[in-house]
Amino acid sequence: MTSRDSSRRLRAPLALWTLAAVGRWLLGCTAEAHGEEAPASLREFPGARGASEQPAAPSPSAAIPAAPAVPTILLSAVGDCTLGDPAGAERAPGSFHKTFEDGDYTRPFSGVAPILGKDDLTIANLEGTLTTEGCRRDVPFAFRGKPEFAKMLALGSVDVVSMANNHSADCGPRGVTQTRESLTQEKIGFFGLGVVDTRTVNGIEVKNLGYTGGRLEVREQVKKDVAAQKKSDNLVIVSFHWGIEGEHAATDVQQKLGRAAIDAGADLVLGHHPHVLQGMEEYKGKKIVYSLGNFVFGGNAQPGERTSMIYQARFELRGGSVTPVNDGVVPVFVSGNRVQNDFRPVLIDGPEKEAALAEIASYDKLVPSR
Repeated sequence: MTSRDSSRRLRAPLALWTLAAVGRWLLGCTAEAHGEEAPASLREFPGARGASEQPAAPSPSAAIPAAPAVPTILLSAVGDCTLGDPAGAERAPGSFHKTFEDGDYTRPFSGVAPILGKDDLTIANLEGTLTTEGCRRDVPFAFRGKPEFAKMLALGSVDVVSMANNHSADCGPRGVTQTRESLTQEKIGFFGLGVVDTRTVNGIEVKNLGYTGGRLEVREQVKKDVAAQKKSDNLVIVSFHWGIEGEHAATDVQQKLGRAAIDAGADLVLGHHPHVLQGMEEYKGKKIVYSLGNFVFGGNAQPGERTSMIYQARFELRGGSVTPVNDGVVPVFVSGNRVQNDFRPVLIDGPEKEAALAEIASYDKLVPSR
């Protein structure tokens, strides 16, 4: 066989392989498909469009334009973050200030980075101040951290915080102002105390409103504010600082306020203040998360309960309306150290994860039934 005959024999399969490859390219096929799966912990809302309900894809044709992408947003919500100590305790061994005097401000949220670093919006409750101002002495605890501690939020992928809580004014009006300035410098949004945070995420307008105290007297104001902010194509989230400290059971007042917010148009209600987890309920297709517990919490060097969570929810803008798609929880320990709070929440794995999920679910039974 001549070298030319050998060359012809090699060209034939090569030509066939080339034609097949071109065909696959024209048909949009590849040897391997890559895509981002929804987190396994997310539960699907009733009525949400599932994979089995998706219409069959039409045959490729130059005459049929590709369907526009549906805007979606995955948000995470975490509980009480006190980036500091009770005023006067900053120099104590094991304090928040002592723990981070090395300047490693990436550490507080580093244990949950695989979750918060991959969402579209992270919301936290900032329980305390970031100021150099003097603090009140007429309260048992006045929480204060350095203004530069706001960097911890930015490095931890936190986007916006609630200042609607009983510790935001621990260092007076000037402390509130300096805290806001510290957050703004790090491009962290804030809401509460008369401020609404408005931002657009993935083409969806998001409004965060916050209210201090679980008193029925605020119900009419909440309804008025929510109705003024809500549109069919935006996402309205209401945070309440409510409930009884240390109690896993939500109260009737919490439920009445949460449901009033949803009746007025809120898409999601988040709660904090008890410093422990409380249950969740679905009301008119919307979720009320009664208490998110503690998270990066410098207010207690030895917290009584380590189990906490990250709540996640996905929404989409379809047909001019924002609707819930799915939601779920990611269990965490507020500290990797079982004895001393290291102020660094960590994800829970293995058998402990199943136990934590069961614990979190058990609190749903403590929500008032009505």
